[in-house]
Amino acid sequence: MIITCHGAGMVKVSHGDLVVVFNPISRDSTLKPTKFGADLALISFNDPLYNGVEELVFGERRPFVIDGPGEYERLGTFIHGFPSVGPEGKINTIYSLIVDGKRLVHLGVLASAELTPEVKAELAAADILFVPVTGLARAYQLALTLNPHLIIPVNFTPDLLKKFIKEAGAEEVKPIDKLVVKGKDLVNKEAELVVLEVM
Repeated sequence: MIITCHGAGMVKVSHGDLVVVFNPISRDSTLKPTKFGADLALISFNDPLYNGVEELVFGERRPFVIDGPGEYERLGTFIHGFPSVGPEGKINTIYSLIVDGKRLVHLGVLASAELTPEVKAELAAADILFVPVTGLARAYQLALTLNPHLIIPVNFTPDLLKKFIKEAGAEEVKPIDKLVVKGKDLVNKEAELVVLEVM
């Protein structure tokens, strides 16, 4: 499995022929979109920074779009979307799915660290957790409550990232261009912080 970040909350996950994209950037946003084909598009929030599904159409590849809470199955992948509080009190969808035997959880553009006990229980023991830093107070503390093996911050400014890293008790974390996860790579990791460069 290969994971890359593309700005704001956009994350691309590739495993074999499967390409899953969380929160693709739209051409109508203030950021430059990235265009490539995807099989699944998971949209957390209805805003040009997070709903650029048109940028994931390439050649014959057109993504199956999920843009709200519920339970879904596509291409042998089970996806669960949980409602939560986003910017301006609007609905944000947190997504949980399993790729290559590993549970991925993307908190979307979560604006409140107050999750119901039921949602926390469903998200607990995430293997890889994508945490929005901008607009979410106590982001690192919330991440710890979900017991992930890896924590990957998304949607941050340089200053907010520094603060997040400091909260994690690290002096510095060197960004990498992509994360490659194989087999049992995560077994002995506990809340390890990984920073991905924006592609």
